[in-house]
Amino acid sequence: SPFSTEALSLLDSTGYEYTKIELGLEWFTLGPRGSQIRKVLGSMVDNGATSLPKIFIGGTPLGGAGGYSALAEAIEEGRLEGMLKA
Repeated sequence: SPFSTEALSLLDSTGYEYTKIELGLEWFTLGPRGSQIRKVLGSMVDNGATSLPKIFIGGTPLGGAGGYSALAEAIEEGRLEGMLKA
């Protein structure tokens, strides 16, 4: 998704190491396994949203449904480094 691509660009710009787990190019091409993983990821956020990307720091989801916007906000506000060190 465009938001996933933008999130990866933001992560690359930070210089921090991260693990990228790609489920598929588009939601409709995920197949059974990718769809199951997406459903599990949705269960890990407060609102249950299955939208992508999902960004986790230390096993905690960043920003509920809006992984990209929450990441951008954390970087813009200077909070990302503190979150990574916690």
